[in-house]
Amino acid sequence: MDTSTQDDAAAAFVRELTHWRHQRGLSKKELAGRTGFDPSYVSHIENGRHQPTEEFARRVELVLDSGNRIWQRYVVFAGTRGQGGRFSALGPTAVPPPIGSHLLIEDEQANLSLVDGWYECRFRRALHSVGTEPITRYTVQIDIDRFPDDPARSTTFHSRHPLTLDEVDFRATIGADQPEPMRWRVTRSRDAFVKIVLMFDTGGTPLPLYPGQRTVVDYAYRVPVWKFGDWLQRDIRLPTRHLTIRLDFPTATRPTVWGNETSFTSESTAEVTPHPRKGEGVVAYEWAVPRPRLRAQYRVHWRYGDPRAALAGADLFTEPEARPAVC
Repeated sequence: MDTSTQDDAAAAFVRELTHWRHQRGLSKKELAGRTGFDPSYVSHIENGRHQPTEEFARRVELVLDSGNRIWQRYVVFAGTRGQGGRFSALGPTAVPPPIGSHLLIEDEQANLSLVDGWYECRFRRALHSVGTEPITRYTVQIDIDRFPDDPARSTTFHSRHPLTLDEVDFRATIGADQPEPMRWRVTRSRDAFVKIVLMFDTGGTPLPLYPGQRTVVDYAYRVPVWKFGDWLQRDIRLPTRHLTIRLDFPTATRPTVWGNETSFTSESTAEVTPHPRKGEGVVAYEWAVPRPRLRAQYRVHWRYGDPRAALAGADLFTEPEARPAVC
């Protein structure tokens, strides 16, 4: 292929990339953050100073979800460099999977409810295996912090009142239509932190998630109100297409809820206020985040107008630092 043909193919790739970046409402910096590249690299690609690479094309296709249009442009460009045969077995619409075990979270639902003095937490994740090797386990964690703005106070508090497996009542299931209990084991535990590996296994029968397959994993636990803290955070460690955080509080607690998004690649924090929906005796807040950024953190905070109502139905705990803060 001559140089002009290669330049034309590279320009077509850039046009497709830029079109879908605009379609998804992402800046170059945001796309860089979600794909793990430096913002200057994305800018150089779009300005034609660098030529696209296979890894870059894979990652932007995964994030922008163009229906493989971006990848198709890359296949044509790669062919101009004498690599067309390398992709011939894939077909014009196939994106080669990344080597190894890789997961895509197509949808995550994080739910927290206040019930009788306990926070009931449930997480539901729709998983898609996009790598080349079967997946046999998935790691989750329980992480609480009663006083996140005062680490020394929190450390002292949790050392006196550590999280225990008996009280959290952890459980997990796998499957969308007929979920079955999963085996799990604790791999790390501290006073306010528990790391758990979920085994893709039901009743001793392995259920690996093979390349291209999908499944749904649910897990749940509970923590006393006086021990938990007034916040819930989701860290985006895997590519995720949609995140929903939902909070349910008794109306009598008169909650105030707000959220924020932070990223290691961003200098500012975006404040987001979830919208309440009132039900019978309950007020619900829901924060939907389409295409959350990789390695970003999404945290919701709340305060009670009547903190005593948050302890209704629970065994009262009298240590002053354990009482929920008043707005």
